[in-house]
Amino acid sequence: MNLQVQLRGMPHSGGLDSLIEESLNALRQLIPISSAQVVLEQQRHNSPTYRVFAHLAVPGPDVHAVASDHTLLAAWRKLAGKLKKQFQQRASRQQLRLKGRALCRKVAGQWIGA
Repeated sequence: MNLQVQLRGMPHSGGLDSLIEESLNALRQLIPISSAQVVLEQQRHNSPTYRVFAHLAVPGPDVHAVASDHTLLAAWRKLAGKLKKQFQQRASRQQLRLKGRALCRKVAGQWIGA
């Protein structure tokens, strides 16, 4: 996975990269991620102070999410939760689609055999 992390309004910290990579690796178990662009932003004059953006390139339509909170860790956790929810919804839609195809084949087979 190609990971790009941009920081706006804050100093670079190596711990952030590893936290982001661990979270995204956990999501890769649901759907493969080919590349990820993450922006971490600190807005000193706004409340909540921290905003996080993510753009993930996955099979099918890309996944986007935005979250904000008063701490960077809380904002990242919200974003990771949103991404996980989108991935789970996509996986469940795929499963329903596969079940629907199997049901159509079964019904079509009954009509042909009748």
